[in-house]
Amino acid sequence: MTTLEKKIEDLFVYRKFPLLFQLVNEKYENHPLINQLIDLQKAIYFLDHHLESNWKINLDDLKIYWEDIFKALQNIGLTKEEQRDYIKHLQKYQKHELYMREGKWPNRFDLNYFYFYKSCDVKMLRRIIYKFYPALHRNFSLADWRNFDLITEVNDDTEDVFEDQKTINGNNLLINIHLEGTREAEEIFLSFIDSIDTANQERLILKPKYQQIFDWTQQEIISTKKLLSKNLRQIDQSKEAPTSKISQYLPKAISTPTS
Repeated sequence: MTTLEKKIEDLFVYRKFPLLFQLVNEKYENHPLINQLIDLQKAIYFLDHHLESNWKINLDDLKIYWEDIFKALQNIGLTKEEQRDYIKHLQKYQKHELYMREGKWPNRFDLNYFYFYKSCDVKMLRRIIYKFYPALHRNFSLADWRNFDLITEVNDDTEDVFEDQKTINGNNLLINIHLEGTREAEEIFLSFIDSIDTANQERLILKPKYQQIFDWTQQEIISTKKLLSKNLRQIDQSKEAPTSKISQYLPKAISTPTS
């Protein structure tokens, strides 16, 4: 298994894809649809890698990556119309990545809005699973996964705050650290996590069958808060702002990590 394949496997497990197959009494490992989704996720990662490796982007250079994404969707069995519909959020998030080249940084967006679109790939893959196994709607609707997707995306940015210093990455936490300092960044993200917590509890009141996703979301809220504190303390203790590739393009990166 390649490093990329291991990354995709971990992503699918983290986002509970094996459970979805369990709910419809399907074997997850080596399932044809999962193998096709792996190919699709690879195509998305190759697009991401190009965007994270190059500051100057020629839109024509992106066409080959999008061709591979559409080919993967076609191999899965989506019609042309479905393909255009399913990739809308992916296209929207690409715009957010390109906005950075115009000096429009992720911290200008409401975090709920930003992370809704940053989870576009996972939402698209899950939507495909639901398309082929519509019985899943009896357990959880696609909308039921919203809070879980938000907190796991925040967790990803928190986990990757050191690794993403090596790339041109739209890691909203890292960019907030550069522009606002660790203290302010922590307050901003803790407030957002608390809002996810509130939305998660409200969802359970409205829909008791949501209990399982509620529990998973609560677990991620707790672990993400701990990870946020741990990683930001590590940055604080270095007494220097992170040295990251993207900082050279930021308008007013601060000189120290604290506010």
